[in-house]
Amino acid sequence: MRALTAREKWMLAGCFAVIFLVANGFAARYIAKNLRGSGDQIRLLENEIADAEMWLGDAEKADVRERWLMEKMPRAEGGRLTKELGDLLQELQDDLFEKKIKIEQQSMQEVVRETFHAEVAVRLIVRGEQAAIFDWLTELQNPEKFIVIKALELKLDSKSKETEPQSVCQITVARWFDPDSSETELPDEAADEAEAGTDEGGASS
Repeated sequence: MRALTAREKWMLAGCFAVIFLVANGFAARYIAKNLRGSGDQIRLLENEIADAEMWLGDAEKADVRERWLMEKMPRAEGGRLTKELGDLLQELQDDLFEKKIKIEQQSMQEVVRETFHAEVAVRLIVRGEQAAIFDWLTELQNPEKFIVIKALELKLDSKSKETEPQSVCQITVARWFDPDSSETELPDEAADEAEAGTDEGGASS
């Protein structure tokens, strides 16, 4: 086997050096990537610890709020949320009539049942004196009523010829109930059928 010349030895050493540098470059990139991932993981864990500490610090307040909700949150009468939906609409109509605010559109929204509350909602488009609408909206903001304003769009009625400024308000008003009080609710037809079935069963016996 022929011995390598000095030039060939230098070239071979250069090849090894290049391979070494490339391999180290890949290794360094891999390590840096893992370190960045570890840093992200550490920051995520730190945020989770901070959230847990915040909730722990608010535990006493949370207990007070939970007790208040259990005592104050209204219960659907007879478990019938559809009746409560009609009552909410009637209540809003009476308030608006008293304040001389005109209802242009109204619709009852679908009943919603969540883990911590049941909800009935009404969507309204009303028109009237701006001051009267402001007063009405202010009175709606009452935690004791468990009323939630889910959507609100208020704009000046530029076409009005009235002396006092007029506004148009599009709003969705919801009321929350204790979810446990609505679990046994039956649709009207099902309730009628159930009642009829009970009568027939009593007659046949």
